[in-house]
Amino acid sequence: MNYEELDFDRAIEDANKIILLGSALKTGLFSSLTKKKDIPSLARELGADERALYIVLEALCAMGYVEKKKDGYIIADRAHPLFINGGKDYVGGYLPHTLNKLNAWLELPQIIIGEKTGRRKPDNISTFINAMASTPEEDIQEIVNQCLDKKKDAKTVLDLGGGPGKYSKVFVNRGLKAVLLDTPETIDYVSDKFGLTDIRNLTLKKSDFTEDLFVNEFEELFDIVFMGNITHIYSEDVNRSLLMRVGRLLNKGGMVAIEDFVRARSPYAEMFAVNMLANTEGGGTWTEEQYIKWLKDAGFSKIEVLDLADKEKQLITAFLEK
Repeated sequence: MNYEELDFDRAIEDANKIILLGSALKTGLFSSLTKKKDIPSLARELGADERALYIVLEALCAMGYVEKKKDGYIIADRAHPLFINGGKDYVGGYLPHTLNKLNAWLELPQIIIGEKTGRRKPDNISTFINAMASTPEEDIQEIVNQCLDKKKDAKTVLDLGGGPGKYSKVFVNRGLKAVLLDTPETIDYVSDKFGLTDIRNLTLKKSDFTEDLFVNEFEELFDIVFMGNITHIYSEDVNRSLLMRVGRLLNKGGMVAIEDFVRARSPYAEMFAVNMLANTEGGGTWTEEQYIKWLKDAGFSKIEVLDLADKEKQLITAFLEK
């Protein structure tokens, strides 16, 4: 195995910059600077401290993300695609969420010696959901294509914990009827924010899939149950139970599709498990052998693990025995 040497001085400097940029995003500083403003005007608009604004703005100027004019400040051209525009270079969707994760990581000394944090709820539902929505469109298309190549006759899909609905929308665009299930507060937010309410063949459902009785809320069974970025949140026991429930929601011959980091296949799995240690009660990243055992115990067969194009994550598919 090749190990990457860590340049500690550079890493610390980069961490400082990430925290500064994320803080500017969370406070609305970049969006306020789409027009030139002086510090007193910004302070009134943002309810901010003038000393803090001066220090932060000068640092952002030194980094090249803000420009200082004679009588004020304005966002630099190079910063627009990163912090304002919603294109492929946009980082505004996940950078504020990164700050929330860093807060949790700072508690690792206490966690290591046995102090339990439990699962953290996002400080702000919009920050968390917008981070989920930052998944590149081409990655989502690849995953949906792989699912439908495996289950060509699929007509219905249940998107568990689907958040902003990016996967659900692609499934619908490919001709399936989709149900997006998530917590009530998530559905309330995404239904309007992401324009999901009026999409034909997409149903939004409020429920908690960690509760055993949630399966009784459905009258129909599904051809596919899609689980994107779910299993890393929960312990082995919870995941095993969840897959048992999923089996009760599938038609015979139906398919479960799990997108996640698989240990020994994803180069990010081990470090991502640290994030789950900091943010969840029992979450982590799991091996191919663990997934296979859970799926077989839940009555699934024809289990396959596919490395996705960038090999950051894997797609696990399995079929309910007929």
